[in-house]
Amino acid sequence: MLQPERFSRFGDWTPWQGLSVSGRLEELRPFYAGDQASNRMDAVRRAINDIRSNWDRYPQFMHELRIFMEAHGLDSGDRDDQSAKRLRALFSSTKEWLEPEMASGNSDYSAIQLYTSEYGYRKMFQTINLAFRSDHLEDDAQALRCATFLVELLTIDLFNYRAANTGADNFEGHVYRGMSVSAEDLEMFGRITRGPIAERYLAIPLAMASASRDRIKALAFALEECSRKPGRYPLLWDITVSGMSPGLLHVYQERFPESVVTSLCAVPIDRLSDYHDEKEVVLRGPHFQILRLTKRENAEAAAGPIHVIEALMLNSNRDHISAIASNIGQDRRSRDLFRTLITIERSAICAQHAERCGRSADADSYHEMVRKNRAALPALMDAAAALSRSGKAARGQAVAPDR
Repeated sequence: MLQPERFSRFGDWTPWQGLSVSGRLEELRPFYAGDQASNRMDAVRRAINDIRSNWDRYPQFMHELRIFMEAHGLDSGDRDDQSAKRLRALFSSTKEWLEPEMASGNSDYSAIQLYTSEYGYRKMFQTINLAFRSDHLEDDAQALRCATFLVELLTIDLFNYRAANTGADNFEGHVYRGMSVSAEDLEMFGRITRGPIAERYLAIPLAMASASRDRIKALAFALEECSRKPGRYPLLWDITVSGMSPGLLHVYQERFPESVVTSLCAVPIDRLSDYHDEKEVVLRGPHFQILRLTKRENAEAAAGPIHVIEALMLNSNRDHISAIASNIGQDRRSRDLFRTLITIERSAICAQHAERCGRSADADSYHEMVRKNRAALPALMDAAAALSRSGKAARGQAVAPDR
């Protein structure tokens, strides 16, 4: 079936902007910005735990989500029959985090399939934005719970689909997004690349972003938009997706063997989409380390040079039904260790990139970040081991001496 082009899916800045955070973009207002940042993030963690620990209330959560979308006009408008059908499929679904041997027989990917439609894509982001960007996030338990539950449904589908399809698991490679930006936008991104490397990032902690493995398709939006709006500049995100090395993953799993680590942060979903040729990859809660901003000649059209942001993200993720999002106790220890290992991996790859580009000062800074985080590993591993021993002792289990 011939489908119309959907340029904005891989180029619109709007869905990202309200949910993003960066060390150098103070004017952006992410969902947990402001003086109560830590309280907001704690509220999100409590909502995740409330949903996961009360999964038997799934019908209630789903009913609440449907009513919330209807009450805020998020379940109406320009949907076609196919989108309406997919919306009903989502509302009638019963999702579970599946073990690999069970995932192969799963056929319910209603959240992803709704997301692949233009209607579903917009409505899902509207639901998430409405809650996470609210000034009263902590006071509106229903909005927070609905948005968190919706993200959970998408996450479960991505987790299960990746487990059932080897072609969608452990994705690595290049993905792209194209933007049409103003001179002020270019300067905004430029400020990131000129700052300290620890602040050269853009993250979307609890939402999704769509990217394409096809550079031309991602760039098409920026070129088409610029052709209609004088004074705009085409900007292409060239994002390298990598995985955690087996050695660093072993360090984590040795201390937290029950923790489930997957490539959930980057999952190709083109086989589930009506738009197979878009080669879509869903980036779940991505953290982009921005490497550099360059200007290149445009061979695709006569629209002048293209500005390119080169960025790196890792696909590794520890999110799972078994994970307790409390940020205290074992969750805090595992989170700290995993974050440190991710920083080591990401910084080492960034150092290699900087060396290839002749940016020696950046390479030195990345190598220093690797050294700093490696130096922190022994204390983090000892703290994790001590917590494990105390937990076993409290349960009356035999405690082996730590190596």
